[in-house]
Parts: sequence; C-alpha cells; structure tokens
Amino acid sequence: MYKLKKCALCGAETELELSHIVPKMVMRTLKKTAVGNIRSSENPNIPAQDSEKHYMLCGNCEDLFSEKETYFANTLFHPYIKKEKTKFDYDGRLFYFLTSLSWRSLYLDLIDFTENYVVGIDALEHLISCEKIMRDYLCSGRGDIGAIEHHIFFFDEIREITGNTEMAELRPHVTFHRGINSYTFCFEDDGTYGTITNMMGIVVITLYQKGCKEKWERTQILNGISNIEAKDQHITSVVGNEFTNILKTAQAASDSMSEKQKEKIVASLKVKDDKIKNYPIFRDWLSDRDLHEE
Repeated sequence: MYKLKKCALCGAETELELSHIVPKMVMRTLKKTAVGNIRSSENPNIPAQDSEKHYMLCGNCEDLFSEKETYFANTLFHPYIKKEKTKFDYDGRLFYFLTSLSWRSLYLDLIDFTENYVVGIDALEHLISCEKIMRDYLCSGRGDIGAIEHHIFFFDEIREITGNTEMAELRPHVTFHRGINSYTFCFEDDGTYGTITNMMGIVVITLYQKGCKEKWERTQILNGISNIEAKDQHITSVVGNEFTNILKTAQAASDSMSEKQKEKIVASLKVKDDKIKNYPIFRDWLSDRDLHEE
C-alpha cells in the first residue's frame, strides 16, 4: 500500500484518505453477489475484504471523484450487472469518471515503472506526459485529454472460441464476471500503451498510444453526449494478450490455493446446494463448461 506525502491530484500537503483504485461499490457488489469469500490473485489462501486502495487523495479530490463514480454506477454499472439494459446513454460525466479511473492506476504504475525500469525511456516519457494531461483535465485545467482514448468492452457470453482452446480452458466467464483488477501495460514493439480495468465484465481500456494495426469498433466513449451498446463490439488489438494474461493469472492463483482452502470452498458450496442456481456465478460456470465442451 502506497502512502503518499501529498495529494496525487491537486498536490495539497494535507491528510490523505484511503483511495480505492477501482470504486468501492464494485467490490461491494462482487461480495454481495458471491457464493462465498472473495479471493485475490496475490494471496488466494486469505479471503479478500477489500479491493486495492492507497493513501493517495485528499478529501476534496475524493469528493470530486465520488460524484462521477455515482453517475457511472447508476447510469451503466448497476443496470448492466443486473441485466436491465444493454444500451446506455451517457454524457461527459462518464468520460470524466473513466479518466479518473485510469489515471489512478497510471499514476501508481509510473512509480513502479520509474523505480524498477519496467519500460523503455520512450514509453516512460509518453506515459508521464499522458498522466499530466489527464491530471490537468481532472483538475479542470483543460477541457480534453488530447489523443488519449477511452473504450468500454462488455465481456458478454462467449458462444464459441475459434483456434484458441487455451482460453476456453481458463474459465473466461467466471474470471471476468467475478473479477476486479486494474493495471497499465506497454507493448513497446507495437507502440500500444494503455491501462486496462476489469469491473465484473465491464472492461475499460484507456489507450495512451495506439499501434497502426489497432482496430476498435463500437467501444469508444466520447467526451460528451452519446451512447454505447453491449452488442456487436469488435477489437483487433494486442490488448487481447492482456485478456489472456488476466485469465492465466487467475488460473495460477487458483492452482496455488491450499487443499485446506479448497475444502472450505467445497463445504461452503454444499451448504448452499439448493440455492446455487440463484447466484450469478452459476450461469458463468455453465457458460465455461459449454465453451470447454465445444
């Protein structure tokens, strides 16, 4: 957990609050709809009580972000998770929220990238410049974020996977619909840099730079009034490698779980045997089973 000395957004040297990277309401929803305990990939043997958070923002900046998080929750997150609708009208508040979401991950990842030489100098300089652009926008210092793009990909049910049997075996429905994570990636050979955030199947990708072969259809969120539909979305991108990475990380965590913890999970499922079909994960189990049997 990071404990910064001043607010990462406004720079105020004051008492900082614990800031969630992914909004707290996502974890709250995940726990509320779970069969048992939530487990993290970092330590699957210990039930997770909360998602990633750091002493990062002052109270005023937390309040600034909170308003837009509420808008996202009511306009898109809850209606999608509850399967109430598939088409979502939005305004500039969604764009602001997505900027604040990816900026939080980028800001902290840059600390790691700088200290541990994770990426090359060209990529690092570009990411640093993008962080400043996003920070200035969030502080109302500018009205746009330049060439940076926000995209939302809805991880709906996969009917068939052609030529990638590995993904079918990695339980994609359970992993994405019952998962939360956020981090920055760099494909330096391709020239594609971004931040990917999964919120129970709502996958946000902020692209700081796009390679020439990137194709994104019906996914982009504009800075203004528009709409997005969880239908007919198509992506041709190196970011697909990050989807596979998320799946493999989750599988590795599952494989490393102790026998004692696995026994606890089985016991918990047996207690809820008659009610299992009422939980969202049951549909995901069936979808992954059908996909694996194709």
